[in-house]
Amino acid sequence: MRLSCLVPGALVLLVAPAIGAEPARSVHLDGSATVSLYDFVATQPNATDLQFARQVLPASTTPTGDTTALVAQSRILYLNKNGVTLSPGNNDSRTNRSSIVSAQTTIQPWAVSATTWTATVACVREIFAPFDVQVVETDPGNVPHIEAIFGGSPGQVGLPNGVAGVSPFTTDCSIIENSIVFTFTDVIPADARLACEIQAQEIAHSFGLDHELLASDPMTYLPYNGNRAFQNQTASCGEDVSRPCGIGGSVCRPNQNSVTLLTERLGAAGAAGDTIAPSVDVISPTNGAVVPPGFTINFDATDNIGVTSATLYVDGTMADTLSAPPFAFVTSSSLSEGTHTFKVEATDGKNIQAQEITVTLRKGAQPPDGTGGGGTTGGDSDIAGGCSAGGHGSYLLAFALLGLVGVVRRRR
Repeated sequence: MRLSCLVPGALVLLVAPAIGAEPARSVHLDGSATVSLYDFVATQPNATDLQFARQVLPASTTPTGDTTALVAQSRILYLNKNGVTLSPGNNDSRTNRSSIVSAQTTIQPWAVSATTWTATVACVREIFAPFDVQVVETDPGNVPHIEAIFGGSPGQVGLPNGVAGVSPFTTDCSIIENSIVFTFTDVIPADARLACEIQAQEIAHSFGLDHELLASDPMTYLPYNGNRAFQNQTASCGEDVSRPCGIGGSVCRPNQNSVTLLTERLGAAGAAGDTIAPSVDVISPTNGAVVPPGFTINFDATDNIGVTSATLYVDGTMADTLSAPPFAFVTSSSLSEGTHTFKVEATDGKNIQAQEITVTLRKGAQPPDGTGGGGTTGGDSDIAGGCSAGGHGSYLLAFALLGLVGVVRRRR
């Protein structure tokens, strides 16, 4: 439904919040002459009754004052459809803090089919393929990254019901490191290309790109029948009429070229940098093993620069994260008996490598022996009294003790 309160010339929109949502925030029309810091500017509803918003943040502070040539440190794009709880504060995806929320807020997951989600991720990777970024579905942990959230509704952050996406944006159009951006999937159909193109715009806002009058570019607000891609073409900024690039009355440049700006700030694909992914080797259990509930996955993870985190997925759902060795995951003893898939994923902050095993959980089965042996329910290597003939029981005990007192986990 089109919001009738959004009329040309309006300065502040007071929108009644939904039950459980944040109170309505100060929202101005794009192009308003005077907008306060941390207020929002939003476009007029388009032909499908969707709006797009930005939050006004102060100009960045750098030693030289030159923000145009800065290269972003946050070149990992984390696509999160699993929901998240955010706290208010300076934007920091590593600690789940966002300037967009004014109180602790939980954004619900995007309940979408695996097919649509796979297509959405592929689309984002396609759109950002010309640039030196990595698009991931796993929380990168304590490394610089942009978190692009798919889920929830705009009312959860105090925005009008028609807002489909929002990002913070500085008055000097500079990079917002570790930014958190939103595509509100409750107000759009489960359309992979639409969700992807909205999110591409929100991500690019945090790299300092404004709306522009070029229908084939994701930064547009104009209708277009094809698939959008960042265009190597200079265009005027604006939503439906030309204006200088900026926000809330500020001006940072007369026009923009999306490809030029993103290449300056992200680097081109294939640019020099770390291109070597970590290696991951699951030591135990072996693929196809029969093991008891609560078994330990022991693995090695190495990298030419360093492994920044490792993540465990159980049947496709993230279950645990390690930010430092020793590399061992103690699995949940509450998992049901039967066949389960376990994936161990390691990242160096830029590149990711994973190994997947499938094992059968059976109560009373022999634990894996820590050297690559799987579990069985019998045989000469059965453990009696907590120790095996080869001494592997003490090896497991050591890992269990380390798991209790030495393993640092980071859960989100």
